[in-house]
Amino acid sequence: MDVSSIAGASQMMQSSQTQQALSTAMVKQAAEAQNKVADLLAQNAKQAPQPVKSQDYGFSTFA
Repeated sequence: MDVSSIAGASQMMQSSQTQQALSTAMVKQAAEAQNKVADLLAQNAKQAPQPVKSQDYGFSTFA
């Protein structure tokens, strides 16, 4: 195997590793964004009015 073949194979490996690192970073960024959305939804759920049971009817209404 000559030097240029070894250098080419090395370059391909480095490129593959770089692409894998970028893909991992993108997945991590997407997961962090989903966690932020989940936290916002949890906060909104805590602040939402809770249903109050009505004495006149058999279903709940929001006060």
